[in-house]
Amino acid sequence: MDFRPAMSRPAKLRGACAAEACASVDPRLDALMGTYHTHREGLMRLAAKFLGCRARAEDVVQDAFVKMLESDLASTEPSRYMYRVVRNLAIDRLRRQRLERYHGSESELEEQPRFEVSPERVLAGRESLTQLVGALNELPKRMRIVFNLSQIQGYTQRDVAKVIGTSPTMVNFLLRDTLSHCRARVGEI
Repeated sequence: MDFRPAMSRPAKLRGACAAEACASVDPRLDALMGTYHTHREGLMRLAAKFLGCRARAEDVVQDAFVKMLESDLASTEPSRYMYRVVRNLAIDRLRRQRLERYHGSESELEEQPRFEVSPERVLAGRESLTQLVGALNELPKRMRIVFNLSQIQGYTQRDVAKVIGTSPTMVNFLLRDTLSHCRARVGEI
């Protein structure tokens, strides 16, 4: 037994008549729908050529259709106009994707997991720092100054050379020896 309420015959007729009336009231909509259905695959191929993804291409084609619906421009060649709109929207979408890829969107940055600091990590960091300070204290004063100026304060090797009164090449050698000593000491402990 079917428990769905039966639709009365006049209600069915009213629905059909309303759909026919809407279609005949706006000939521009009919023309636009016809153009959309006729050229949909070509529009999809055009957008996909720019975007490289059929799903994004479909979004662009639908956006173009909505844009044309909202536009008051009457075009003598609606298919040509629709291709132009799809092309422009696809290029805009591609530019936006490139910007987001290079600069990252703010929402992606907010969604990234926060760096969790555990007590173990804090302890390991303190131990490493203590080892590094111990290794630096084993070095001559000049090497510690070079390390401090270049690695902590961010001076260039040329600037460090001016401060301590030596050549940039000598600063490079001092820094190399300092870093290799620190790596060896921190690695062996």
